[in-house]
Amino acid sequence: MPKQKINATRMQLLRVKRRTLLAKKGHKLLKDKLDGLIRQLLQTVKEHRKLGDRMEKELSVLFSKVVIAAAQIDLKELPPSSCKSGVDIAIKNIMGVKIPIYSVKVEGDPVSYGLAHTPIELDQALIRFKEILPELVKLAEFVKTMQVLAAQIIEIKRRVNALEYKLIPELEQAARFIRMKLAEMELGTTVSLLKIKEMAEKRRLVQK
Repeated sequence: MPKQKINATRMQLLRVKRRTLLAKKGHKLLKDKLDGLIRQLLQTVKEHRKLGDRMEKELSVLFSKVVIAAAQIDLKELPPSSCKSGVDIAIKNIMGVKIPIYSVKVEGDPVSYGLAHTPIELDQALIRFKEILPELVKLAEFVKTMQVLAAQIIEIKRRVNALEYKLIPELEQAARFIRMKLAEMELGTTVSLLKIKEMAEKRRLVQK
């Protein structure tokens, strides 16, 4: 707030004090929200890592089974699977931030071919993949949640810094400037009154 544009009046000082109070309240609310979102992000990262490690092991086993099956038969000759899946997306609110919730729907049997002429490894892989598909979708949900939370954290951090390092210091500096100017004006008024009183006293003595 440029000093040359500040009206050094008591009314203006009151306005600046009110703005400072509101800015500090807003800063505290944003800071609390920022801390909460950071905790939520860290928790999501922890859950994502835990589930991701488990899914990595699961998929490694499944792919190994598929490789073994592919060495025994031509997978391209298998009929298309009758298994169908879809993902529904809902929204939950975390401290004012909209987070997507994914839920997968799986219909049909992934093994839609005769079992007599296919390796058991392939059957096991397809059945297990259907079982862990909801967890894979959950993994994608965690990734999206982390992206949304991280973007919000960056934005709120920018606003917190703007309040903490720019607006609030400027308002406090403006208040100090106004108080200083008011003190100068009061001092000037006091000096003027003393001079007037002194002149009046001298005039009274001369008249005597």
